[in-house]
Amino acid sequence: MLLLLVAALVFIVLVFLPLVIELKKPRDRGPRRIIRTSFERRIRSNRGKPVTIGPDLVNDPNFAGDLEAILNKVGVKATRIGNDTIRIFSGIVLAQHVKVSDNLVVEGALNIGDHCVFHRSVKAEGDVLVGNGVVIDGNLVSEGNVTIMDQVVISGAVHSEGSVKIGENVFVALSVVAAGDVELHDNSEVKKNILTRGIIKTLRHPRVDFPSTIDEIG
Repeated sequence: MLLLLVAALVFIVLVFLPLVIELKKPRDRGPRRIIRTSFERRIRSNRGKPVTIGPDLVNDPNFAGDLEAILNKVGVKATRIGNDTIRIFSGIVLAQHVKVSDNLVVEGALNIGDHCVFHRSVKAEGDVLVGNGVVIDGNLVSEGNVTIMDQVVISGAVHSEGSVKIGENVFVALSVVAAGDVELHDNSEVKKNILTRGIIKTLRHPRVDFPSTIDEIG
């Protein structure tokens, strides 16, 4: 009789032991939170907050127009890709008369001051504002809207995922491609095509010569 009880107990243990082990296993609680490094925190905190590069830094002889050195000075995270590209992990506002010899990739909005010169291409994930008298020797690419002020020269193409507004006396050597509307003045020139999913609006403002003296008023 005792042997039968022992045999029955062993049988029960062998049958239910795998189930007991499975129930005791740690449950899958889904994706766990990944602790971000300080480098990643800085990148995430800087995005969407444009940093201004003022004339005091641009004109500082210690930097001699070195944008990478200036960015490091103000604590903006930037890295060099290859020999000819600077990637900036935040929005940025450039003061007047800044000269940039590298391709510029901005992870945010970009505001370019008057009379800046870019010897290569410019790309931004946010909106782009190009000031008066700016020269861009390459392409201008934006994942947002692009606003170009007066007397700007772009030797490449303009590509925007939003709308494009072009001021007076602007010259674009290649095409303008936009997902939204394109607005330009009649005294501006796009050498190639304008391709858009929206509408093309040409602004015509007749120029008025105002009298300079009382005698001219008559």
